[in-house]
Amino acid sequence: MIKKLLLLFIPICIFTSCYTTRMKNEWKADDNMQKVRIGMTKKEVISIMGDTYKVMEAKQTADGYQEVIGYVDLQNGIYRLRLSNGKVAEWDYILPPAHRHSENTSTSN
Repeated sequence: MIKKLLLLFIPICIFTSCYTTRMKNEWKADDNMQKVRIGMTKKEVISIMGDTYKVMEAKQTADGYQEVIGYVDLQNGIYRLRLSNGKVAEWDYILPPAHRHSENTSTSN
């Protein structure tokens, strides 16, 4: 009986701890992004923003290795960081779909 409870309890603990880390990173994304600077290494960015990023693009070019990573915030927007040879070259913010739609619609009376 104890083994069955442990087999049920352990996956729940693992799932909730991963979910909590992701939510914490999303909650702090706006504040943490203010600390990110052009020229920072990927390792420095991860130490500020957390390791819950998604690789959005990666390619080898004549100028070196290019990678785009993204961090989701609580509104489902994405902070997109373009790395060139492992360092932040630029970043931007992609509005969540709901916000993009509302900005493109106008009301008429």
